[in-house]
Amino acid sequence: MKIIVENTVCLNTGDAAILLAIRHIVRKVAGEDLRFYVFDSQPEVAARLYPANEYPDLEFHKLLSESVFKYNYNHNVLKNAVKPLYNQIVLKALRRFGKRRYFDEMMFSPSDRRSLQLYKDAALVITTGGTYLVENYNLERRLNQFRIDAILGKDPYFFTQSMGPFNKDYNRRELKPVLDRSPLILLRDVRSKDHIRDLVNDPSKCHVVADAVFALADTKRIAGLLATDQPRPTGRVAISVRHWNYVKGGEEGMQRYLDSIRDIVNVLVHKHAKEVTFVSTCQGVPEYAHDDSRAAKTIVGGLDPAIASHVTVDTSFHTPEQLMSLVKDFDFVVATRMHMMIISLCAGIPVLPIAYEFKTKEVAKRIGVSDVLLDIDTVTKEEAERKLEIFIQNLEHYRRTSIHAVLDEHRSAMSVSELLKPILLGGSANIASNPGQDGDQGVARLGKNKHQRERDRIV
Repeated sequence: MKIIVENTVCLNTGDAAILLAIRHIVRKVAGEDLRFYVFDSQPEVAARLYPANEYPDLEFHKLLSESVFKYNYNHNVLKNAVKPLYNQIVLKALRRFGKRRYFDEMMFSPSDRRSLQLYKDAALVITTGGTYLVENYNLERRLNQFRIDAILGKDPYFFTQSMGPFNKDYNRRELKPVLDRSPLILLRDVRSKDHIRDLVNDPSKCHVVADAVFALADTKRIAGLLATDQPRPTGRVAISVRHWNYVKGGEEGMQRYLDSIRDIVNVLVHKHAKEVTFVSTCQGVPEYAHDDSRAAKTIVGGLDPAIASHVTVDTSFHTPEQLMSLVKDFDFVVATRMHMMIISLCAGIPVLPIAYEFKTKEVAKRIGVSDVLLDIDTVTKEEAERKLEIFIQNLEHYRRTSIHAVLDEHRSAMSVSELLKPILLGGSANIASNPGQDGDQGVARLGKNKHQRERDRIV
């Protein structure tokens, strides 16, 4: 069975963890005889990070909306003027794909033709989970991908994600038919469900479930941890940090956050005799725009040498499996990246979270650590030190509370298999074989108040 997963950015280990979780959940229903065709923004790099000899059922391809359409060329006036006409021609060619071979060969490269055929043959198209359908980010390429889906007769299943709010009329108008045609929409929180309530005619297909990565939880290890006394401390703590362009207060706000983390390190080393390792889900991939180890090095560079001698910055790339194995050697994790938080919890390791978007706050509530959660927009050194002390003094309570909750989150994430069962075992592959006017819309254009400057999605 051929399964397509689109809109991924697997250079981000959190995004890759979502992909592996989707694979795990779908296998629960349809067995092992599956092949996943992953349509990613940087497939060549993703294929290097997740090679075929280790992941034989994954095959990476360029996201079609980024491959067949043209986008703005910075300040090149001539190319930008021609772009809309070119894209309209491509759109017409997509509608005729498979009818005239010579026309297909003229308009599409061999790799694009193979990708288009894969879509036609796929049993299921899944748009990956995460946080990319929010108005902080440019929706142009996502909307164009959904148009390609509809033209090819495929309506995507929305895997577990955060959405909205959608305040721009353009985005609301373009997303509504996509959401209406989708047979299944999975959301990480009630807040996201509320954001699309008036964009979906049939709310019964919208389900709030745990983040998909909780499906990867090591339940046997967690059950063993719950059955034993408090584990012997390792004396090691991991910290995940990131640069965040949208922090309240701009550069001053970012400096406040970095200073707060630096104070956490000082307390951990000086007062609690801990060895600290900076490690995160976005690092060690030169081709990716984000490398959290750069922020970590900035923090360590401002430490007293005596403290810094007890601090390590891990700059290497880690797959989700490698990261889950790595964190098992820590007493706890201070996590800014949400999927660093979830991967640690899946390994049975307690987490002190730092939220930069509401999605982390929602997870913190469900796992019982919202009282010690830090917010990147407001955190100060004083608050960070105070909540760190509360967390450490009550570590066994937070450990047992959170990993108990992880078992519930795991069951919630795996419950998606029951929602997929009637689809995978008897559903139609061509849900939108007659997309009509909604599937026949023109490609999204960069225009005034329609799309803002492109920003990278997060998960």
